[in-house]
Amino acid sequence: MPKTSEIALLFPIESQSSIRDKEFLLAAQRLMGDFAPCYDYLEIGSFLGGSLAPFLRDPACTSILSIDERGKTLPDERGALFDYAGITTQSMLDRLHEAGLATTKLTTHDGSIDTLPPSDRRFDLAFIDGEHTDQACFRDFLWALPMMKTDSAVMFHDSSLIYKAIRLIGLLLRKDGRPFAFLKNHDSEMSAIFLGDFSQCHLGRYFEAGEDRDDFFAASELSVLEHNIRNRVRSGPSDERLTSVTIDPPKSEKAYY
Repeated sequence: MPKTSEIALLFPIESQSSIRDKEFLLAAQRLMGDFAPCYDYLEIGSFLGGSLAPFLRDPACTSILSIDERGKTLPDERGALFDYAGITTQSMLDRLHEAGLATTKLTTHDGSIDTLPPSDRRFDLAFIDGEHTDQACFRDFLWALPMMKTDSAVMFHDSSLIYKAIRLIGLLLRKDGRPFAFLKNHDSEMSAIFLGDFSQCHLGRYFEAGEDRDDFFAASELSVLEHNIRNRVRSGPSDERLTSVTIDPPKSEKAYY
């Protein structure tokens, strides 16, 4: 695994990912590089461009498509709304250029993936890190899947928040008879679904042993419930025998500072 100092050089732009998350991204990058001489990368939810940096630097990555619903307030499975006002494609590009990163192989689309014009582009690796609701994550995967090559991988961030979408994606792939493997990174919010030949390769050469799938789903269910209780449930005295409980609508908060 790269050292922390090396990871900082590869990810020069602030992001909402941990060191362990970044290690997972770099492991997926190595897998792509070993599988073919070049690859294409799709990212949904680029924010300031932090997770784009290593792929922009990688000569084996020949093209990148970044899709992001810029400047919106987005719902979240934690029972809150996250405000991304002020973050535009240009502000992301400015951060990338300030970090010395060329963006000639990068194209962008402002909006959700279901508003993307039809294209023949196909990708080897995708990263879904957009709106953190199960519905949006499932939508992102549904529209991304036809854009992926037969042998490819789709990564997810904040996996514990969109665990229901991940379960539904597994059911969809089983129903369609697609070979796939699922890996949830230990001590990280990263997970991935490996399709086609990638599902049969020795993933242990690149990734540490993952969490047990059922344990991950159970822990995620509890975590999301706890978030919603903290964010939306208020209690107070009602009378001697009862406690009043109020469920508030989701509150908006700044997604970044």
